[in-house]
Amino acid sequence: MEQIQFQAEVREGTGKGVARKLRQAGFVPGILYGPGEKPVPLKVEGKGATVIVRHLRAHNVMADLIILRPDGQQEVKTILKDVQIDPLTGALLHLDFYRVRMDRAVVMEVPIQLVGESTGVKQGGILEQELREVRVEALPKDIPQSVNVDITNLGIGHALLVKDLKLPEGVRVLEEEEKVVVAVLAPAKEEPVATTEEVAPAATEPEVISEEKAEERRKMKEEAKQQEEGKQ
Repeated sequence: MEQIQFQAEVREGTGKGVARKLRQAGFVPGILYGPGEKPVPLKVEGKGATVIVRHLRAHNVMADLIILRPDGQQEVKTILKDVQIDPLTGALLHLDFYRVRMDRAVVMEVPIQLVGESTGVKQGGILEQELREVRVEALPKDIPQSVNVDITNLGIGHALLVKDLKLPEGVRVLEEEEKVVVAVLAPAKEEPVATTEEVAPAATEPEVISEEKAEERRKMKEEAKQQEEGKQ
């Protein structure tokens, strides 16, 4: 598992004004808390923290927190529980660290990483990843950085479930076994487009009128006209 390390100092004071001054000085406000311990307000070294957070695939990760003190430094095993980022500037606003004990199991959400190219996708299927993180329980040293899922043999209409996940020994999944992780759906069927012959009625052939027939029609019109005038 990749080693993630933050450096921090205990900070004095709280509130928006203090936090603003810390950010201007190159620090990120933070807090360290945990069961049976009093929360410790921190100022985290900003440049290094920014680089780490930008490369994380998930914020809920194991991290070593090095707290610098006048009489030395203290290393604390933590989980980076929460990261607040300015949506406009992308700047780090606040970091939450949860203190853990290495001899006690912790619950974490681990990202799922798809590996390979599905045979179903090659055949035109649509890949749908239903679960992007899996909730697990284990000792801190056993928590994997990610869960790799091989989808190479996943065909159209097939799915991989939570019970199919391969996890390290000592790691227990806290999800329903039948929950779908990833599936390959059949491509949507296109409705056949009706051709012009199918939609429009066949055109009526024009009547061919010979000279004789034209003369006959003319005479009929003349007779009908004379009869109409005689009635008047």
